[in-house]
Amino acid sequence: MPTDLTPLVRQALIETMEELHKAVRQLVEPLNDAQFWKKPVEPGNSIGHLLLHLTGNLSWFVGANLGKTGYVRDREREFTEANPPDRATVLANFDFAVATFRRVVEGLSADELAAPHPEQRFGSVLKGLTHLLAHFALHRGQISYLVRLVQN
Repeated sequence: MPTDLTPLVRQALIETMEELHKAVRQLVEPLNDAQFWKKPVEPGNSIGHLLLHLTGNLSWFVGANLGKTGYVRDREREFTEANPPDRATVLANFDFAVATFRRVVEGLSADELAAPHPEQRFGSVLKGLTHLLAHFALHRGQISYLVRLVQN
């Protein structure tokens, strides 16, 4: 049994994120623009807005807070953007946010994983990262449900 679990923890975080990312990409790939932005339930969100939200969430809590990327978040706009970017741009930004997660997590030491996350409510960086994965998984489930609604 390894005495330093840091590489295993980093690998588990990254692999889980990449599995969730792949699942979301597979769900949204067959959608057209109208389906991507449709809100089938009111009140509710479109798939596109959920992707804006997941992108903002990762870009802020991992990119800006841990990776010092300088990202500035407008959380409210993630859900209310009236003139959203085209689908290809949303997906490219989403992919970039997941790649940033990988890059940042790969570089974290054991001490950094155990350190307090800049967002105090998360506790440690590790707990914050596991929270973000759970959050991502929740929205992945919502996206799966929304895809079925917009395709019918």
